[in-house]
Amino acid sequence: MSASTAESCQDDRTRNLGSTGTIVLSASCRLPFIDRNAIGLLGTLDSDWLGPTDAQSLPPCLMDMVQEIADHSTIDRDPGTLPTYIRQFLGPRSQQIRGQGFLVPRHEQRDRRVVLVLSCSNPGTTA
Repeated sequence: MSASTAESCQDDRTRNLGSTGTIVLSASCRLPFIDRNAIGLLGTLDSDWLGPTDAQSLPPCLMDMVQEIADHSTIDRDPGTLPTYIRQFLGPRSQQIRGQGFLVPRHEQRDRRVVLVLSCSNPGTTA
């Protein structure tokens, strides 16, 4: 996504933050997909984050989630096992974002995808 596209999406931060946003990352941490709701939620999570560009991908807290998913997902899993699933609350307690992530396994390691789903969390929610 180019910088100009990211700039045009910045106004989406004022949209309904109760909605869910989706991010897809490749095995090499490239960003093939991010929807407008995710861009808005990321702006709430990290006020310095301006949007996905070639120079800036995702805020560090999300990249930590991606790394944790990768660390817990092994190549030699049994075919019948469920993929690694991570759920974390991110950001300040007054504006927490619920981050959920999982690995979409593929036959070849380079084709794997990490899917992150972001949504607003009500203060005081623990589940």
